[in-house]
Amino acid sequence: MVKFKVKPSQKENWRYIAFELISRGNFSDQDIVKAVTSANLHLYGELGTSEENLWLIEFNPEKKQGILRCSHKAQQKVLAALTAITKINALTSISSQKLGDGQDVVFNVRGVSGTIKKANEKYF
Repeated sequence: MVKFKVKPSQKENWRYIAFELISRGNFSDQDIVKAVTSANLHLYGELGTSEENLWLIEFNPEKKQGILRCSHKAQQKVLAALTAITKINALTSISSQKLGDGQDVVFNVRGVSGTIKKANEKYF
């Protein structure tokens, strides 16, 4: 049986974005994923969003802190999308008419790291 080993230069390099939510409301991890995905789709379309390989690693609803993982090449795009989010759980139609108001929120990016361990140590 032949084992294939991926060279270190061919591995995906990840960046871990530590963030904090500033809001009066409480949110679940699904709410965060929907808001971030929606902002990315709006700004960069399906192709740009798929290139980011975005993933919510952890989220603490009590402290309103979490860590997002993304490709190192798309780090700046993700940071821009996070700053564009102003409401969570807002229902909008395709024609940009408001169907319902969401809760005001600010994504405060605490920092970016190359490992989850360092992101937790430095920023939380």
